[in-house]
Amino acid sequence: MPRSSTSESVIPATESMPAIVVVRSSRRRKTVSARMDDDGRARLMVPATSSPREVQEYIQKLLPDLLKQRQRNKRQQDARTSDEYLIARAEALMEKLPKMTRPTSIRWVTNQNTRWGSATPSRGSIRLSHVLQGAPEYVIDFVLHHELCHFIELNHSARFRALESLYSRKAEAEAYLAGLSAGLKFQN
Repeated sequence: MPRSSTSESVIPATESMPAIVVVRSSRRRKTVSARMDDDGRARLMVPATSSPREVQEYIQKLLPDLLKQRQRNKRQQDARTSDEYLIARAEALMEKLPKMTRPTSIRWVTNQNTRWGSATPSRGSIRLSHVLQGAPEYVIDFVLHHELCHFIELNHSARFRALESLYSRKAEAEAYLAGLSAGLKFQN
């Protein structure tokens, strides 16, 4: 069986278009696909036999949708990094907890690098580490839920743990946080 080969070329960015990495593959016969890379470049995968004219047609056809998708993702990410997002998530979580004093301030902070979140019920405040921005929603909800439980039970007593266990994805969120924690330690 012959080995497949690929080659890459880059179309430089312009004011209206990101840089595009064109990947030609001998394995592709008809299919064409495109995606945005984390570095902001578009990646266009085409059959090795595609002509320059066909590549331009693929770009004209696929790039507008990629750019729209990137904008949607950016708006969603921006929304998830706002304090208003945290407040809305906390409101939904409070409905499932016993009556409690409502927090007056819930916000992201950048000076909290050794804890995922903290609560000061006497001041009515909850703070979440900016490190969690971009974590799955169920993880952010779990950290918020944990901090909200401190508005009912100050310490990590058995009663607190029972309240905390009301969160249905607790084990999954704790596993994610453990992995994130290990990854952060590995980076340092």
